Amino acid sequence: MFQVGDLIKYPTSAKCNAIPGFVVGIVYDGRGNRDCLEVQWFDWEPGELANENEEALVLVSSVRECKRG
Repeated sequence: MFQVGDLIKYPTSAKCNAIPGFVVGIVYDGRGNRDCLEVQWFDWEPGELANENEEALVLVSSVRECKRG
């Protein structure tokens, strides 16, 4: 499951734009289930958000990843 701040994109096999975007929000249905992700795509104007099906996306970089020195 993705979380806010993750960098995502569509898989290369998908016939669509492969430019990545940031997960900026998670939309829940009325029963508390995850419904879709709000994504700011890099090739869109700031503030133009898409509601995306997270099952159709792949992770490029996770905010959970951290470096230890």
